[in-house]
Order: sequence, then structure tokens, then C-alpha cells
Amino acid sequence: MPGSAGKDRGGPYLSRVVRRRRRRACLPWRAAPALALIAILASCSINYREAGSEAQAEESIPDTVAVNVRHLVHKDGHLTVELEAARAESYNSRNQSILTDVRFTTYDDTGAVVSEGNARRVVYHTDTENAEISGGVHVHSSKEKGDVSADSLSWQNKTRVLTAPPQEAVTIRKDDGSVLRGTGFTGDFTRRELNFSGPVQGSYVSQQR
Repeated sequence: MPGSAGKDRGGPYLSRVVRRRRRRACLPWRAAPALALIAILASCSINYREAGSEAQAEESIPDTVAVNVRHLVHKDGHLTVELEAARAESYNSRNQSILTDVRFTTYDDTGAVVSEGNARRVVYHTDTENAEISGGVHVHSSKEKGDVSADSLSWQNKTRVLTAPPQEAVTIRKDDGSVLRGTGFTGDFTRRELNFSGPVQGSYVSQQR
């Protein structure tokens, strides 16, 4: 796994270096799969506002509700994104779109799957492009050969930072069997780094040649 130092194959944890410095484990994660869901929401321009609709008197009442939503994005004649949600609510006064039971798949130019994932709930802020994702969040990247799982994640679009609540664990798993799990997760997608400020443990599969 990128960023692990040494091959402590005799122990159940990543390495002696990670055990000593587990309060801050920094791992580069190219094309981080956890970012895929956020990018898709932004590219879909999710806004179900009807033309000429009046503002609702109660902010708790959605301006528009759509069920069994299926949104397709094509580029140069190829399907690139497929987004599905059991329910989508649009709140114009709050600049929010709330999606329930979200599933997505992205494709390359040949039609092969690049990434796929799901979450129980997504709150997307249409003015800032920030988002809160919660409920069995899971994103797998075929390109990076790994996935990210969490109970909840928050995305700050301006700083391009993805975070989890301090005490909630985030799991990063590679298809080769390597796994890293820790708390205090922060993903900086400008620097392409993932950080855990809390305890971290996992296992590393050595690629012997």
C-alpha cells in the first residue's frame, strides 16, 4: 500500500513505523475513490427546481420531490456517469438537494466500469458544492484497485478536503488484501494525501517478485 514503510510481515499491523506514529499516518492515494461521489454530484447539476416555482412558506417542505431518479451523463457520445436515487428532494431557499439510497457508476470511453459506490443519504449544497454523505458509505475504484468505507463523510469543495467525524472509523482496502482502518480521517485532494490523526491499524500484503 502506498505510504507504508517496511514490511512487518510477522505482525498484524501495517508496520513498525505506522505503530510508532499512528497518531498521524499520511498516505498518498492517487485519484482517491472517495472523491468520486462528490464529483458526480457536482457534474450532474442536481436541481429539480421547476421554472417559475414560488418559494415555499416552510423551509421544511421541499420545493420539488422526485422518486426513482436515474440520471445519465454522456460525453463525446459515451455514457460516463449513471446516478440513481430512490428519492431526491430540492430545497431552493436552503440551496440543498437531499438524495436517499444513492448508487452510482462511472465508465471510461470503452464502457468499462471505473468506479461505483453507494450511500444511504447525501445532502448536497448547490451554492457551495459542499456535501455530507452518510449511511454505509462505500466507494470502489477499479482504476486504483481499492475502496473506501465509512459511516459518514463531509466534503468542503473550496478547500477540497474530505473529513469524517473524529471518533468514526474509515477503512481503506486494496484489492490485494491490504487494509487500513483508523479514526480522525482527513483527505486533502489538493495534495492527494489521506491522513489519520487517531489510532490506525491494518495489514499490508507484500508483492513478492
